[in-house]
Amino acid sequence: MGVLKVILIAFVGLITVGVLREVKPSLAAAAGIVTGLCIIYSLLDEFTMIIENFRELTALAEIDNALVMTIVKIIGIGYLTEFSAGIAEDYGSQSIAKKVEFGGKICIAVLALPVITGLINSIGSLVR
Repeated sequence: MGVLKVILIAFVGLITVGVLREVKPSLAAAAGIVTGLCIIYSLLDEFTMIIENFRELTALAEIDNALVMTIVKIIGIGYLTEFSAGIAEDYGSQSIAKKVEFGGKICIAVLALPVITGLINSIGSLVR
């Protein structure tokens, strides 16, 4: 059912942006941003459900919760970076969009370092 909400919000936003481009172009980009934020807000329940499922799987598999939450943060950074870069592109600034994407990749790399270190240590202990 979540996808229907997203599609409905997107269509309303597209119509609004289309009308505003003709009447008041300066508001069209703002309407696009508001549409994107409404879509994200409408998906908060799904995001919460994903995090809860990760927590349940973590407890079931007896995995360190910090590791799983780090992976969830990495996924979140990826989505937010893509969304922010899309806004920059909508405003016609490819240069800023590329820098937002680069910044997101750096943040993901920093968060992934402990995960990679733990993985290497685990493989090393299996080999010995």
